[in-house]
Amino acid sequence: MRELRSARLILDPGWSGLALAGLLMPCVVGLALATGVNLVREGLIATARTTIQLLGVGFVLNWVFALDAWLGIVGVLCAMALLAGWTGSRRVERALQGTGPALTVILALTTALTLIWVTQAVVGIHEPDARYFIPLGGIILGNAMTAGALAGQRFHDELRDGRATIEAALSLGATPAQATQEPLRRSLAAAMTPTLNAMMIVGIVKLPGVMTGQMLGGSAPLEAAKYQIVVMFMLAFADGVTALLLLRILRKMAFTEAWQPRL
Repeated sequence: MRELRSARLILDPGWSGLALAGLLMPCVVGLALATGVNLVREGLIATARTTIQLLGVGFVLNWVFALDAWLGIVGVLCAMALLAGWTGSRRVERALQGTGPALTVILALTTALTLIWVTQAVVGIHEPDARYFIPLGGIILGNAMTAGALAGQRFHDELRDGRATIEAALSLGATPAQATQEPLRRSLAAAMTPTLNAMMIVGIVKLPGVMTGQMLGGSAPLEAAKYQIVVMFMLAFADGVTALLLLRILRKMAFTEAWQPRL
């Protein structure tokens, strides 16, 4: 069994395998063209970015994994948090200016808290093992970034569409927190819906990435399922905390000190 698992772990498609896999992209672009949809430009950009970004990350992580030091792990995670904060805030910034730094700090704190709990208490990894910290941190950051962006954009839309109702509540003596309680609730629900929906169908409709990757690496299905359960709970916590903290900050930013809506 050990020999079989080791053999699976070293499977490498090679450069020729990557080239053959890349042929799938022109096939789908060609099928789209045949139906009158021009995806040539988008397909080329997506193919190039996927290849360059993932190979670049692979080379960097090869070095970090070999180093296995806290400095390298923390440095990579901080860089990922900065990029995630900038990317996620691009949608929110158009709605409420100045949310980029807030989202970056929230993502960093939420990821650190979740990662410490999962690695130290749940899995029991006390050494600077980059093979666990960086992939788990990346999963948390990616999902929390999406949750924050969804929450921020939905909150802006709720404030814009319900401005008359909010102003009426303020005129009757309600505080901004009271006047925006329902928009905040709907925004939080919208941010959490993708994660909760995924939890509803996981293992039935599809096998998620972590579980599939572990089984391809030679892990027993039950062992892989346990890790996937940990990941799903981890993502639900990180997404919910990120969305809620960001919404509370955006609610303060959406009103002046005189309780007048800024939008």
